[in-house]
Amino acid sequence: MKTWMATATLAAIVCVPQLAWAGEVKFGAEPLETDDSGKLTDTGRRAAVTELPSQPGEELWILHVWAQIDKGAPGPLYADFIGKLPDGKPYTAYRHEYGQYEGEKFVSYEMELDGNEGFNKGKTYTVNLKQISSKGKDIVLASSKITLAYTEAPPEPEGSGEGDTDGGDDELSAQDELDTLGGGGGDDGPPPVENKGKKGCAVDPHAYGTPGWLMLLMLGAAARRRRNRTP
Repeated sequence: MKTWMATATLAAIVCVPQLAWAGEVKFGAEPLETDDSGKLTDTGRRAAVTELPSQPGEELWILHVWAQIDKGAPGPLYADFIGKLPDGKPYTAYRHEYGQYEGEKFVSYEMELDGNEGFNKGKTYTVNLKQISSKGKDIVLASSKITLAYTEAPPEPEGSGEGDTDGGDDELSAQDELDTLGGGGGDDGPPPVENKGKKGCAVDPHAYGTPGWLMLLMLGAAARRRRNRTP
């Protein structure tokens, strides 16, 4: 619920005597197309809306205003958003001031309507474009209505939540299985490759063991003794 204190304060604005001129105001979710003079084109007129969607998932509305003002004067241009209380009485929910108005016949500008400033989704507001005369009277230059629709936020794509590993667990399981088939996958590395030696006359020093070396030495000594005994 919005605060009723602010509502009661703003409601007093509606009680000020008002004069009205026959201007025109249109609203768009995007800027409405105009010609070089600022007049609304047929395309711009077709794009005008009476129901404005909010920013997705937020109570925030971006409103584009186009107006034809017949008897405007240089000075602030106000937009009063008039709602209705539960008992049917009108109240001013919000007043926007456009300070760049110089009295031109056609005017286009943008404003933000925030739920924190008194706007409610699904509610229809009467919008009065007005100026204040030198005598303090509100002069309504143009008037129309706009309904503030709510746009749901788009759903988050699947797998984008916290804790998602993007298939990491499956990849680790596959790697564990490969390590198991390969012999454990520990830090000892692959099993040693047997040294089969090279073909040729080289003698592997480990082929005969220690007794083999002793036998070779004994045969060599016997051969020397035979050579020494030869006449």
